[in-house]
Amino acid sequence: MLFCSDKCEKFPCARLKNLDKRYRTKYKMSMLENLENIKKFEIKKFVKFEQKRWKCPKCGELLCVHRDSCLNCGEKR
Repeated sequence: MLFCSDKCEKFPCARLKNLDKRYRTKYKMSMLENLENIKKFEIKKFVKFEQKRWKCPKCGELLCVHRDSCLNCGEKR
């Protein structure tokens, strides 16, 4: 599996930097940091960490980064 961080000479490009800035501000999540962590820890470890990170503390379902509450139970993040 290849990511733009693996194959693009322009990484991180202006488009990705702008998207990352919006996500950091609005959703408290960084795409650039995610790509660095995938490279550092490999995809399987990264996914395990993210599943724990984005797990609803109330019902255990995965949270959506785009929502401020759990889609399953309504618990606020």
